[in-house]
Amino acid sequence: MSQPAAIQVRPHATKGRALFAAQSFPPGSVILPFTPALLLPALSHVGSVCAHCLRPGTPRACSRCRAAAYCDAACQAAAWAAVHAKECKVLSRVAAQGRSGLPTPVRAVVQALLKPEVGDAVRPLEGNVEAWRQSARWADMEMMAMGAVAFAGLKTSQENVQKAVELLCKIQTNAFHRYDADLGQVGIFLEPTLAMANHSCIPNAMVQFIGRKAILRAETPIQAGDEIEISYTGDLNIYQVCALSPNVDLNLASLVFDPSKLRHHPAAARDFKAALANKYSEAATDIIDSRESPDSLDERRRVLEAQYRECQPLVSEGFWGVSPLPQVLAEISIYYAEEGNFVYALATACHVATACDPYRYVAPFHPVRAKGLFLIGKLLANTAADTAALSDSINAMASSKSNFNQKALQTLQEIDQVSLCQMLLFMILQQTPKGYAAEWELSVSAREMLHDIDRLPGRDKELSLINAWRQDPSNAQSRQFFEYAVLKQIDALASLGCEILATDFGP
Repeated sequence: MSQPAAIQVRPHATKGRALFAAQSFPPGSVILPFTPALLLPALSHVGSVCAHCLRPGTPRACSRCRAAAYCDAACQAAAWAAVHAKECKVLSRVAAQGRSGLPTPVRAVVQALLKPEVGDAVRPLEGNVEAWRQSARWADMEMMAMGAVAFAGLKTSQENVQKAVELLCKIQTNAFHRYDADLGQVGIFLEPTLAMANHSCIPNAMVQFIGRKAILRAETPIQAGDEIEISYTGDLNIYQVCALSPNVDLNLASLVFDPSKLRHHPAAARDFKAALANKYSEAATDIIDSRESPDSLDERRRVLEAQYRECQPLVSEGFWGVSPLPQVLAEISIYYAEEGNFVYALATACHVATACDPYRYVAPFHPVRAKGLFLIGKLLANTAADTAALSDSINAMASSKSNFNQKALQTLQEIDQVSLCQMLLFMILQQTPKGYAAEWELSVSAREMLHDIDRLPGRDKELSLINAWRQDPSNAQSRQFFEYAVLKQIDALASLGCEILATDFGP
């Protein structure tokens, strides 16, 4: 296995093999991009993401098998050359049997069996076969391996099944979940060198997915010879991980009004509250995961109210960042936006961006946090377009909330929403991995919005201040401007969001 100059795979005294830096990397820098040996959509998302690049959308199905879909002709041609030519007949036979498709692990093994290059890439990895053999999932693993052999058109001999089950163990052990900020887990990604990175509860690196690539980025300063470790929470809750993280001070350039708060949340202490956070999280997650999200707004409202009630123990303790509460709050913000209540959607999104995401993802350049900035920017674009018109729609709600609604509108009217939106978009561009501005959809969308804002007349004074901040964000005048124009305004909206949740969704 060839090793790029930026990293080295070397033996480790206790971890087998590990990934080490061959040079130093500052926080946020790209260590290395990786292209996958295996990249497959989850069976639940085969109709909503491209089977080649996993970009969300409305992809068109392959006319032969109907089991793989692509966002455009270029992706379809690339996928055909890469692996789909080998698996298309297999997936066609599966469809002919009335099945919706192969489970993702089975399809991955089929690809590894049918295409030698894929099998060769997976084979050197550690599969922990004996550990899998002792697990409760071993019988399922054997069944999936037998199925993969059969679907690949091979004889289900002991030798072939053994080969397939070893491949399956290696894939299950080493593959990354391929996440999308909006859709969640949309597939799996496996690249042999990246798979050598070990996990730590206090990582110094992170993996960001852009199209087909996995971008390994430094989270903290990494020196030549340091082991590169990625996230694994283990027995620590998110507040404990955050308090111990060396990334906290990077938040001086983020939406966090006071970065020292990230080190001193009550749940960071090793006391009963830490266990309480985990207990409440598990209980609420089990209940919420068992419910489907309905289509109608009225029914979604009822479901969200029920989910928020399940999270009340977390709310009462101030554990806003503990799952599943951040996910519920994000859904509430989306619900408000789809309802046309952009003021409430904006305030709730600001609350998530300050009370949830900085604790869950301490590095301000984490893609989830960048996504949060963009959501706030989009909502500001809606509220800034005609704040006066929003007055009529928001006050059409229950009269018992009219005083609160007036407070919400007054808070919004006191903010330079266009400038705030513009600065948030510039922050996204600052956080984009170097060299990937044209590939990362979020930075492309941010540039498009900035282009629209540039065409607005009469903003010379605001632009002079914003440009001075961009050129030297660390000097005293720029810092003062940033605190006033961004931090103070976001903090006011976030406080409003907390009140909205208590008023509109609370007990």
